[in-house]
Amino acid sequence: MPRRGHSTTIGKIAKFCQDRRVSEIRMLGELLRREQQAAASGEGQLPKQTGDPDPAR
Repeated sequence: MPRRGHSTTIGKIAKFCQDRRVSEIRMLGELLRREQQAAASGEGQLPKQTGDPDPAR
């Protein structure tokens, strides 16, 4: 009888899917942290203009 867990084909697929989910969550967490830091450091600065950079057009 084979071991339960990662030794089986189903276990290997499950481990791959779990690792991918963990990686995505980690990347999203890092992105969120960076955005929050940028927002916190940007509060004292003037807001950026979002309009057309060349008003003569």
